[in-house]
Amino acid sequence: MRRKLFFFSLILLVFALVPAASAQEEESFPLTIMHTNDTHAAHAPNGDGNGGVAIQAAVVKQIRAEAENSLLLDAGDRFTGTLYHTVYEGQDQVPIMNALGYDAMTLGNHEFDKGDEVLANFLKGLAFPAVNANIDFSASPWLADAVQPYAVLDVNGEKVGIIGLTTADTPNISSPGDELVWRDDYAAVVAEQVAALNAEGVNKIILVTHTGINVDLNLLAELPGVDIVVGGHSHTLFSSSYTGAFDEYPVQAETSAGEPILYVQAAYSNVYLGRLDVEFDANGVLTAWEGDTILLSRYITPDPELAEIVDELSGPVTALQEQATGAATDVLLVGDRAVCRVQECNLGNLIADAMLAETGAQIAIMNGGGIRASIEPGDISYGEVLTVQPFGNTISTFEISGADIVAALENGVSGITVDNGLVVRDGAPGRFPQVAGLRFTFNPTLDAGSRVLSVEVKQADGSYAPIDPSATYSVVTNNFVRTGGDGYAMFAENAINPYDFGRIDFEATLDFLVANSPINYAAEGRITLEGAEYPE
Repeated sequence: MRRKLFFFSLILLVFALVPAASAQEEESFPLTIMHTNDTHAAHAPNGDGNGGVAIQAAVVKQIRAEAENSLLLDAGDRFTGTLYHTVYEGQDQVPIMNALGYDAMTLGNHEFDKGDEVLANFLKGLAFPAVNANIDFSASPWLADAVQPYAVLDVNGEKVGIIGLTTADTPNISSPGDELVWRDDYAAVVAEQVAALNAEGVNKIILVTHTGINVDLNLLAELPGVDIVVGGHSHTLFSSSYTGAFDEYPVQAETSAGEPILYVQAAYSNVYLGRLDVEFDANGVLTAWEGDTILLSRYITPDPELAEIVDELSGPVTALQEQATGAATDVLLVGDRAVCRVQECNLGNLIADAMLAETGAQIAIMNGGGIRASIEPGDISYGEVLTVQPFGNTISTFEISGADIVAALENGVSGITVDNGLVVRDGAPGRFPQVAGLRFTFNPTLDAGSRVLSVEVKQADGSYAPIDPSATYSVVTNNFVRTGGDGYAMFAENAINPYDFGRIDFEATLDFLVANSPINYAAEGRITLEGAEYPE
């Protein structure tokens, strides 16, 4: 669809010169949508000095001063990722989001990491609605009345509907209560809510999703009645200005009803703020749009109110961050999601080795999505280790057949995609296996389920032998993976003598770091790629 750009001053000039258009001018409705996603408790600026909520607040205030009508929306995953969440379990978000003046949010999968009670306590403090339409909360003792499928916002007398979606994979990748009922027929769910909103006289509808680009971009044509989709979950940068963006901002498509629909997403960790300026006609159809993501640059003066809130929260966080461990590393321990979710990484090797050292198991499998940060060379603080493994998972041990181990590795590499011979790093799922006690080769150009070409298990003398599908092996992982998280259903269903109540995972990693310092780990060929290459 041909891109349409608009400038409000030009439109007003045309309206002034063409009297017949004056009625249309009165009926049109301009709206500025600011949006964030996957902020993961990144309240402070990053290592480059960019991002953080104080800089975000300064930009939001300026946009609100410029825009006639505006909304600030969040597409979920406020929880998990920094020590702010480790310390406050979501209560840090309450004063921050309220002070920023969010108008609505949907829930990300990480909002469920600490269970429904922690999420409910967070939601109680918010001064704005959280929306989700594909989860039935009615049987939950904590969330039954806390989340609605949609909200109707009054924007200067105009009704704007906000619908929410959360990935139906959440029970596999987080810890929601068993009482919650999930739907993955997203288009049908949205159609039901659009009909309900239309019945209330709402014809301007924004869908806020935490389902990722692989779902969202394929869904756009199936969303008649929806005007804009604000996405999250895949941490994807859309931009018409910044290098490395997945696509231009906004993505423009057309629904099955022949009406325009726009899609936006703004990376992750609160480094960017999305701004989308649109105009609706009297029937609630988009007639013009422009916008882009905005880098929350270190050169922007932070907002003092938000800076003060973060400063008040930072005391316990700083103390925990700076606590010495006695460990040190001579090399960068790579925990970047763009690496550890698609290939062997040295920090993944170390964590898997720490699991073996903790338990004496033969094989360790660590999900790449459970590795949340890198560790820079030098002394290692307690906070750095907590940031790498912030979920508080326990060490789990069990026995299982060689055939099930191969099936587990197939699951781990099933989410890898290839484009023009290169492995796609952006949006890869967290199930990718970092391993110890075995090595394997895979080809991501083959059909999922048939990608693992060979698996060898390390023997007592350090040599490797082909895995025996009928033999039984002892395995260690974290309790999230052992109980079926990240698609490892074979561990939940077929584990022999599982024990899920070992030490907290980061404690085992910390002990291993201390015992083996200074660290000098490398990627050493535990995982071999065939049929494609990794981008540089």
